[in-house]
Amino acid sequence: MTSLLRFPGGRLVGHAAFVIIIWFLIMRLNDSVDPLANYYIALVAMYATAMFGMVILVGLSGQVSLGNGALMAVGGYVFAVTSLHWQTVPILGVPWNGWWSMAFAAVGGIVVGLLIGGIAARLRGPYLAGLTLGLAVGVPAIANRFPELLGGESGLMITVPYPDGGYAPVEEEVFVDGTVEGQSGDASSVAVPSAEATVSPDDMLTLDNFPAADASAAAPSVDASVSPDDMLTLDNFPAADASAAAPSVDASSGDLGATDLSGAGDLIDAGFIIERWQAGLAITVACIAAFIALNLVRGRQGRVWRAVRDDSIAAAVSGISPAKAKVSAFAVSSLFAALAGAVFAQILSYVGPGAFGLGLSLSLLVGVVLGGRSSLLGAVIGGLLLVWLPEFVLSLAERGGWEDQITNNAPNLIYGLLVVLVVLLAPGGIVGSVQLLISKVTRRAPKGV
Repeated sequence: MTSLLRFPGGRLVGHAAFVIIIWFLIMRLNDSVDPLANYYIALVAMYATAMFGMVILVGLSGQVSLGNGALMAVGGYVFAVTSLHWQTVPILGVPWNGWWSMAFAAVGGIVVGLLIGGIAARLRGPYLAGLTLGLAVGVPAIANRFPELLGGESGLMITVPYPDGGYAPVEEEVFVDGTVEGQSGDASSVAVPSAEATVSPDDMLTLDNFPAADASAAAPSVDASVSPDDMLTLDNFPAADASAAAPSVDASSGDLGATDLSGAGDLIDAGFIIERWQAGLAITVACIAAFIALNLVRGRQGRVWRAVRDDSIAAAVSGISPAKAKVSAFAVSSLFAALAGAVFAQILSYVGPGAFGLGLSLSLLVGVVLGGRSSLLGAVIGGLLLVWLPEFVLSLAERGGWEDQITNNAPNLIYGLLVVLVVLLAPGGIVGSVQLLISKVTRRAPKGV
C-alpha cells in the first residue's frame, strides 16, 4: 500500500478514495434517519467545513482569527444575491442554479480572503486578533448600508431549492386585500374584489364593504332579492365551486396570472424531504472541502505553513516567504468559510446580519480549540460538539425547569469553561490528547494531523 501511494498522484488518489468512502457512508446514514436528524447532520457538516479552514489558519499557520463568521457571511450573501437575481450564468449564458451560486460564493470568499490576508500578514498577536474581531462585527453590518440589495436588518429570504437545483418562487400567497406575500410591487395596481380584512364571518356586512371592481372582473354573486341597504352575512354568498380556478400570482411581476410552479408536484410525488436534501448538500460540500484540505495539509503547502508557524525567521532564511504563506492560509480559510456560509444560507433559507454575528465566529474558534486546532478530524469533532452541546443543555433545562434566560446563556458559559479546561489540561484538544496518549503507549511521536 505504501509503494502504491508513492507513484505520481498516488496520494491524491488515496485521499479521493478515502473521502468518497466517507461520503458514501454518511449519505447512507443521512437517507436512513428522520428530518430532525438530517438537520443536525447538515449543521455538523457546515461547521466542519468552516473549521477545516480554521485548522489551516489557526493550527497550521499559527494566526489568530475571531472573524471567520464574517467570512461565512460573505459566502452566504453572495449565494443569496446571485440565486435571487441572476437567471443565467454571465458569459456562459447557461441556466442558473444553486451550484453556480455555490461556486460564486467560493470565488467571493477567495477574493475577500486575499484582501484581508494581505493586511493580516503585517500584523501579529493582539493586533491581528483586533483586525479579525473588527471583521466579525463590521462585515455583517454592511447589509444595513445596502438594504435594497442585501435586505438590511431584515435580511433576504431564499426560495426553497428543488432536487434539480432550480428555485421556485416563494411569493404565492394572496391576501384578501389583493397583496402578495413578499411582493415588492405596488399592491394597488392589482384589481381584486375583496372584503375588508377585518371582517369576520359573524360580522354584518353591507354591499358597501365591497369596493367597486372592474366591470370585466367576476364579482361575487349575491342573492338577487337582497337590496343594497339590507344587512348581509357571509351566509348570503353561495359556496364557490371547488373546481373553479383560483387566481394565481406571477411572483416575478406582481400581477395576477399564471405562476410557474413547475417541479412543485415532484416534491410531493417523490416524497422530497427538504432537510434531507440540505443535509446531502452540506455533506457533499464538506467532503469536497476535506479532500482539498487533506491534500494541502499533507503536501508541500502544509509543510510551508508549519515552518512559518514554528519559526518565521528560519523559514525566511530557507527561502519561504512568511507573508505569502500567511496570505495563502487566509485565502484557503476564507474559501472554506464562504462555502460553509453558502450551505448555512441553504439550511436557514435566509441570510441576515443576525445569522452571522460575533457569536458564530467565537463558536468556530471554540470548536477548533475543543476538537484539536491542528487536526482536520478535530474540526469534525468540534462540529459535533457545537451541535450536540446546546441540545444537551436544553434537555437539562427541561428536566430541571430552568428559566429561559439561564437556558439561553448556559451553552456560552459551558463553552467558556470547556475552553479554559482544554487550554490548561489538554492544549491539543480532544484529538491532540488522544494522539499524545497513543504515543505514550506505543512510544512513537504523535502525528500533527
